[in-house]
Amino acid sequence: MVEKQTEEAHDTERKVSLRWKVLQVLGGILIGLGLLIDWPPQPEASLPDTSSFLIIVGALVTTVGLLLALRRE
Repeated sequence: MVEKQTEEAHDTERKVSLRWKVLQVLGGILIGLGLLIDWPPQPEASLPDTSSFLIIVGALVTTVGLLLALRRE
């Protein structure tokens, strides 16, 4: 009984660890795309700045990943 609970706790810890690592990588990719992508090529007033959007979303995803990592420690 105790071994089963310990094993379940270990599996949960592993899953949470994987989640925050994936969020960190995804946030880094989004920030990198925001810094490298220049879309739309012609400035149009009707379209928002995609690079700023990607950087903001990447920062939010990275922050969520950091909060998950800090919550488990």
